[in-house]
Amino acid sequence: MIPQWIKKSLVACVAVLTFGTVIPTLPAHYLDKENDKQNVQKAGNDVAASGFETELATKKESHNSWKLKDSKEDLLDGFSSYAAREAEKQGATKFGSRITERINRQYTEQIVPAFAQALQEIGDVHSLAWIRELDVTHAPSQGFGERIMHVYNKQSGKEVLKLHVRRDHPPLDGYYFNFHYHTALDDFQQHHEIKTIYWGKNMPPKWRA
Repeated sequence: MIPQWIKKSLVACVAVLTFGTVIPTLPAHYLDKENDKQNVQKAGNDVAASGFETELATKKESHNSWKLKDSKEDLLDGFSSYAAREAEKQGATKFGSRITERINRQYTEQIVPAFAQALQEIGDVHSLAWIRELDVTHAPSQGFGERIMHVYNKQSGKEVLKLHVRRDHPPLDGYYFNFHYHTALDDFQQHHEIKTIYWGKNMPPKWRA
């Protein structure tokens, strides 16, 4: 019979020799939790990516949906509505929060519709195919620049309508925003005033500030 102390010595030796080589087996429920966690994260990433792609597709569809109109009248109405929405968004971008808070209502209710009407007048003298090539710029000028948004023909590359705002400061008077447009119908020679909005005695912030 082997003495007890020899058995204990052999067990200790085996433990030392095999240290680090025996990999413990994790409980099954722990592995299940980890797998579930990974699956949820993967699903979340897939949903996020899918949502982003869907959003891009929706924006693209919204951008181009007006082109699906069959008649010239419907096509022009569709593009005018699209351009009006863009004018509202780009106007807010150009004005910045302080100016937008004070003048946005007048801008959206009076200036944008007048701009859309000017676009209708241009479309009336052109073909359906020409209208399908219209698009808008997306870079309102900053600082003291006048540009809010331009409409141009992608095929020719020529601008057809320009929506601008000028900062006026008459002597001994306050500051005004003069909204106007220029059109290709008169080769951009005329200054077509839409509305002048009074700001106040103090100088307004720069555009996009």
